[in-house]
Amino acid sequence: MADILRVVIDLTQAEQGSSPDELEEAALFLADEMSGGSIVESAHLVRQTDLPEGAKTGALAFVSGLLTAEISRENLKKTMDFLGNRFYGKTLTLGYKADGLECSLEYRNEKEMEQALSAIAQLESLRIHIKHQ
Repeated sequence: MADILRVVIDLTQAEQGSSPDELEEAALFLADEMSGGSIVESAHLVRQTDLPEGAKTGALAFVSGLLTAEISRENLKKTMDFLGNRFYGKTLTLGYKADGLECSLEYRNEKEMEQALSAIAQLESLRIHIKHQ
């Protein structure tokens, strides 16, 4: 993995029942809160232009409930701890995509988070090559 990871944080499930304006406000507050600390390099709301090609877009300049953060590899656990404490009692999903590898792991507490991060670290180095004899 790179030293700086680009992470998308989706609040739509955690803030169910919120209006698009409320979701945007919650994401903006979280981005400000994360940027004010020392765990992320940057955090900001996701714009429609930030979404991958083919992703669904709405009518808003910002995508409600989504924010993106740049996090150093060393601060990934701190960031996950922060989010776990901030959204205590909710299930968090950690997704990973790189070099054709894609996985999604859920956790509800620190022990499960450690297992998820460990599994992703192991998957990152796992490569299977098949050779013809």
